[in-house]
Amino acid sequence: MKWNRVDVKIGASMMSLFLIVLIPLGIVTDRIFTSFYYQKAHQEVMELSAHFVKMAEAQHGLTSDAVSTMAEFSKVGIHIFDRDGNATGSSNRHSQNISELLTPEEWNRLKAGQLIDKEFESPDQEPCIVSGRAFINDGQFMGGVIITSSLDSVRSFVGQVRHMIAISGVIGVLIALGFSLVLSRRMSKPLLHMVQATRQIAVGQLGTRVPVTSQDEIGSLAHAINDLARDLQRLRESRNEFFANISHELKTPITYLEGYAKVISEELYESEEEKNAYLQIISSEAVRLNRLINDLFELSKMEEGRIELIPEAIDLIPLVESAVAKVERAAAQKGLELEFHTELRQAFVWGDGMRLEQIWINLLDNAIRYTQAGSIRVSIVPLQQQYEVCVQDTGIGIPEEELPYLFERMYRVEKSRSRDYGGTGLGLAIVSKLVELHQGRIDVQSEHGKGTAFSVKLAKHESD
Repeated sequence: MKWNRVDVKIGASMMSLFLIVLIPLGIVTDRIFTSFYYQKAHQEVMELSAHFVKMAEAQHGLTSDAVSTMAEFSKVGIHIFDRDGNATGSSNRHSQNISELLTPEEWNRLKAGQLIDKEFESPDQEPCIVSGRAFINDGQFMGGVIITSSLDSVRSFVGQVRHMIAISGVIGVLIALGFSLVLSRRMSKPLLHMVQATRQIAVGQLGTRVPVTSQDEIGSLAHAINDLARDLQRLRESRNEFFANISHELKTPITYLEGYAKVISEELYESEEEKNAYLQIISSEAVRLNRLINDLFELSKMEEGRIELIPEAIDLIPLVESAVAKVERAAAQKGLELEFHTELRQAFVWGDGMRLEQIWINLLDNAIRYTQAGSIRVSIVPLQQQYEVCVQDTGIGIPEEELPYLFERMYRVEKSRSRDYGGTGLGLAIVSKLVELHQGRIDVQSEHGKGTAFSVKLAKHESD
C-alpha cells in the first residue's frame, strides 16, 4: 500500500479523529458507570445501617439471632458495639473487632454522632464497604452499629460493564474503519481521476475530460481542469494555424523577393519601366516582411514584459487625427468613407503617444481590411472618469461565438477568411496588450454581416 496516497491519508485522518473522540468518551463512560454503581452500593449500605439503628432503638436492642437473621437476609455483616466499643452482637461476617473496622479517629467521630462511610479491606483480602451509625438516647452515646458489605458483586458488575464498553469500542472502531475506507475512496476517486486526466493533458491528449460528479470545490476543480484542457486545445489549434499563416506570410514576400531579384540580376526584363516595376514590388514586399517581423517582435516583447512606455500628458484628438490621416489613402483605394468626429476641444490622457497611435492605426487597418463597402467612423466621447475612442465599420462583422477569443494571441476569426483578407492575427493581440499597459479597457460589439465597433476607454488625465 502506498502510504502517500490521498485516500490513505484521508482514511487515516478520519480514523485518528474518531479515536481521539472515542478513547476519551470510553474513559468518561467507564468513570460514570463505576462512580454510579459504587455510590449506589454505598447508599444501600447506609440505608441498611439507618434501618437497623431504627429497629434497635425501637426494640431497645437486637439479639444475636436477630442480627444473624437480618445479616443473612441482607447479605451483609452486622456488628453492634456498646459505648465502650465491645461487641454485643455480630453476624460473624468480616471482622468483629472494632479496632479493625474503625480507626480511633473514626470511632471518636461515631461517638460524636457522625456517620461513617468508607471502603475497607478485610484480613482475608476481601474489599467491602463499611457504614457506621451511633445509638443515641437522650443525647447520650449508647453504642453503634457497623455494617460491612462486600464489593465483589459491584466490582464484578463493573467489570462486565467495562467488558461491554470495550467490545462496543472495538465494534465502533471496525465500523469507523470501514466507513473511513469507503468514504475516503469515494472522496479521493475524483482527485485520482483528475491526476490521471492532468497527466494525459500534460502529454498532449487535450481531448481528455474529467467527469464532474458534484457541485462543491472538487466539482469546481474538475470544471477548471476541463476548461484548461479546452483552452489548451484551442490554443494548440490556433498556434498551428498561426504557424501555418506565418509560414505562408513569410514565404510569399520571400518568394517575390527571390524571384524578382533573380530577374533583375540576370537582366531578364525588357525595359527600364519593367525593371522599375520589379524593384517597386521588391520594395513593397520588403516593407510587408519588415512589418510582419516587427509585429512578431512587438508582441513577444509585450508578453515578456520587456516593452517600455514613455508616458506623458497627451491630447487624444490630434493623435487620433494623425492615425486617421495615415490610413486615408488605403481607405480611399477601397472606396470607403473615413470619418472622424468629436465635440471635444481637447482630451488629455496619460500615456505613450507613439504606442497610443499604434492602437488606432491597428484598429483602423483592421477595419479597412474587413470592410468592402460603406464607411468607417471614428469618434471620441467623454465619460465620467474616462475618454472613449470608438472605431466603427460596416464590414463583414464577427460571429458572436468568436468574440470572447478575439484578442488572444495567434487567434484567427473564421480561419479560412485570412486567405481572403490577409493579415496575421497579431494586430488585435498587440492592441489588447497596449491598452492593458495603459490601464485601459477595450470592448468589441459586432453583428455578423453588418459591422464591428471597437471601443477603447482610457482614464482622463488629472489636469484635464
